[in-house]
Amino acid sequence: MARRVSTCALLAILGLAHGQRQLQQATPGTINIAGISNDLGQSYLSGQQATSSVSNEPSFVVRNGSELHLKGQVFKFTGANCYYLLQKASDDSTHSLVTDAFQEAQSLGLTVIRTWAFNDGTNDSFPLQPQAGELDASVLSDGLDYIVSQARAYGIKLILTLTNYYPDYGGMQQYVSWANSTGGVVQQFYTDTSIQARYKDYITAIILRKNSLTGLVYRDDPTILAWDIANEPSNPGDDSGDILQSWLALASSYVKSIDSNHLVYAGLSGLFGTSTPQLLQLNSNISGYYTPYTSIPYDPACNGNDYARNIATPDIDMASLHLYPTVAPYWTQFLQQQVQTIFSLTEAAGKPLIVDEFNLQRPTAQRNEGLQLIYELLQNTTSPVAGELLTHYPYPSFLRDHAQKHRLSKHSTC
Repeated sequence: MARRVSTCALLAILGLAHGQRQLQQATPGTINIAGISNDLGQSYLSGQQATSSVSNEPSFVVRNGSELHLKGQVFKFTGANCYYLLQKASDDSTHSLVTDAFQEAQSLGLTVIRTWAFNDGTNDSFPLQPQAGELDASVLSDGLDYIVSQARAYGIKLILTLTNYYPDYGGMQQYVSWANSTGGVVQQFYTDTSIQARYKDYITAIILRKNSLTGLVYRDDPTILAWDIANEPSNPGDDSGDILQSWLALASSYVKSIDSNHLVYAGLSGLFGTSTPQLLQLNSNISGYYTPYTSIPYDPACNGNDYARNIATPDIDMASLHLYPTVAPYWTQFLQQQVQTIFSLTEAAGKPLIVDEFNLQRPTAQRNEGLQLIYELLQNTTSPVAGELLTHYPYPSFLRDHAQKHRLSKHSTC
């Protein structure tokens, strides 16, 4: 769910590389990316002397109506989240865990890993963008590039998340802080033109980067399954949902304008908005944020989200859902209703659905009961569920017992 949780026993790692266009060295070891989105990154890309040809590469995962396809066949997947891979890859003491993680994922039959492709500001170790518009060259090459190269070596596809609503690892709040000496509020991220210019510069630098290890521009690498433009984007206070909806449309359109090869989506919590007023009452049951078993009030428009409109955004390729039931009766009384409602809206939108985060807290017996029900709901539905990603990757025995028995990928071509 985009907040930090307990450290995973097994680590999965993703990679970034350094050096777009004729990038200027701002200070030793940093790369200046300010303004590169002004020409859609063309000067940045040409400076790498890279081509867009991938004629000898495996095909990309593509959307075909409400299905994902790979090499002409339906593609379904089971995988996991490991958000901290960039840090682990960038640290000499944990660098080798990247290979270990992908080896373990491969042995478990997992085919997709989702991880953060950002680390903004200086609050966390090994920041990728320590200052606005400046990237750390070593974190790019030793971190992100290495992750992508290892995923490629082990046949694992990657979902790369480009920013975070929550302040963990910087995300939207860091962009706002850079633009406001007095702090500012995260809602400004969606509307402030200078902030959006910096976000566009950053995603341009990542998408058009030439991997120092594989030689492929990220845009041209089929190892990447999708770009996640934001983890759990929200805009509290806007009951209309219009501001977030507008941002989703603009951000997804921009990514498509510089990368037509990859899928694009946003990691949503599944919160209903004003376009489906009959569903607002269900917001109290979503993601464990609020429950009818407490006296905590909830925003009926749910933090500026409007799920039906959000997933219908033209350049959003996949619907998504994050599930974190925290109250014992949740999965028997509400989970099926919640998930079936999401299934119906996804079918209406004509897009594939990925449940890209889900898990439960201990005690173990309770957690396993809830996870078992989630797996069964995803496996037995006729709705267009394309993939599932457990959060995180700490329970190999459970994954063997359940992910391999029920995983969607047992019918995949990957």
